[in-house]
Amino acid sequence: MRLEGSQETLLITLYAKAMDNRATPSILHDALADDLIRRIDYDFERFGLSDYDIRGLALRSRIIDNWTRAALQSRPDTLVLHLACGLDARVFRVDPSLDVDWIDIDFPPVIQLRRDLLPQRLGRYRTLATNVIEPDWIEKLDNQRPVLVIAEGLFPYLDEYRARELMRRLIERFPQGGQLLCDVYGRLALRVLRNARMIRATQARIGEWGRPARRNWKPGIRACSSSTNRTMRNCRKCRRCRGRSVGCSSCMGVRGGCAVLGGW
Repeated sequence: MRLEGSQETLLITLYAKAMDNRATPSILHDALADDLIRRIDYDFERFGLSDYDIRGLALRSRIIDNWTRAALQSRPDTLVLHLACGLDARVFRVDPSLDVDWIDIDFPPVIQLRRDLLPQRLGRYRTLATNVIEPDWIEKLDNQRPVLVIAEGLFPYLDEYRARELMRRLIERFPQGGQLLCDVYGRLALRVLRNARMIRATQARIGEWGRPARRNWKPGIRACSSSTNRTMRNCRKCRRCRGRSVGCSSCMGVRGGCAVLGGW
């Protein structure tokens, strides 16, 4: 099976998590990712990931894992929608109760890979093979409870208007509200990402975003927590800027965020 464009980028994050698992100390401890790359016939070296790339991607996932655990501890009846899940083993790392309704969602070829390569998960876990920006799948979801939307690594590949529409549909579908966990890139960071070797290797398209303007987004979204990738300096200083914050393509303009949707 051949993955192309944005679908192929799932191998970037998978490889980063596997390499982090081999590091001492490991940030994420994702042994399943390490096992998967040993089984996939692919030239992962073509991505040219630096040590900083590897640890940055692992740290992003660990932060979102922690936010996921906290959200489920607060509201265990939440429906989890893991958008553009790729081959991420988050459901195994977070290891929620078998009563938690968790849906991993991605393009059909990606979901087929998950079913072929990842172990089965018991309980109310399931997968959904669809393009997340299509509207039909959202209308079929149970909306009598809160929702937790995980969108790690998704928004950079969408144009802003598509991301807005996706959030609008989710907010309107879930009147009880919920949370959105995601990473958000500034315009400068998006330009840097377009020229990154790992992205050029996949020929993935990076979306077009304007200046941040919260008034253009659906009313009812409010930020409740955030973490910039500058947190990485506490782990390992960027070798390009040596800890300075201005003008470094490795450490500017990327933020992880936890936002409240509606009334949760």
